[in-house]
Formats: sequence, structure tokens, C-alpha cells
Amino acid sequence: MSRKVVRENVANWLSQAQISTLNQVFTSFPKRINFQVNSFPGQNSRAAAVVFIETEQESRLAIGGVAPMTDNNGYGKGWKRVDYGIALQIFHHSLQRNAEDAMDDFDQLIDAIKDILRAGQHTLGNENPNEIWQAAEPNIDVQYGEPLTNEGGATETWAAIRFTVTQMIQS
Repeated sequence: MSRKVVRENVANWLSQAQISTLNQVFTSFPKRINFQVNSFPGQNSRAAAVVFIETEQESRLAIGGVAPMTDNNGYGKGWKRVDYGIALQIFHHSLQRNAEDAMDDFDQLIDAIKDILRAGQHTLGNENPNEIWQAAEPNIDVQYGEPLTNEGGATETWAAIRFTVTQMIQS
């Protein structure tokens, strides 16, 4: 399996959830985020998420003994566990008049994303363990940036929601 499959699974799971202020989900960093895309008239807060793989680690789970190390199909008798460290980068742009209202919208967005990650039996809705064996287990960590007001008066806030996506590959 590949990094691309992992990024696509995370992005699809979030997109299908239809979180009201999450207007865009990217599988890689765009050159520029246009917060008008997929927004609707009167929407004060908008956000984009970027699926970024920060780390990757493989480890072997071997089942050995005196028998040959491959089966009749040439597959190894062990498994490779591949853990992808995801940093879901959240870019929130709010036109709320009060900073407190902008922060409330941001908090609702972060809570909704964490709720979605906890759902779906921790497989992002994917039943193929070669693609997603588990996700957002054993933990979800979040790092927050300090909100700032841009020249146009919008409040912009950033977060990175970190979790692990694991694949199990027979090899």
C-alpha cells in the first residue's frame, strides 16, 4: 500500500462527514488556500484541512519456525506493520465580528473533526486492513497556534490534529 492511499482515505473520511465549516480537504499542501471555495453566502467561518504525513515507521511481525519462510503463493509468513504519523493541518478563517465567536466556531470545528476520527470503528470506514488497519488509536493529540487578525480583519487560527494510521501488510 502507499502513502497516497492513506492520505486519500483520511481526506475522504473527513469530506464525507460534511462538517459545516470545513469547506476543503486537501491530500497535500496547496500553493494557496482560497477560503471562498465551497463556502456559502453568509458563512462567517470557513476552514481547510491538509492531510500531511509527518512520520512513517515499519516493523516486522514474523511467524517463523522450521518451515519455509514463504507460502505456496510466495507470500511471507509474517506481516509488516506500517504506522503513518498524520498531522491534519487545520487552517481556520473567520469573519466573525468578535474574536470570542471566532474561537467558538474554531472549537466546534476541532471537536467535530475529533468526533469523526473516533467514529467508524477506528478504520476511517475502510474494511481493508491492508489499507487501514486502525486509525486515531491509541491517541489523538492537538497542537494549537495563537489566533491572529489579518489586515482584512479576519481571525485566523491554526491547529495540527495528530494521530496514527496503521496498515498491516503481509510480507
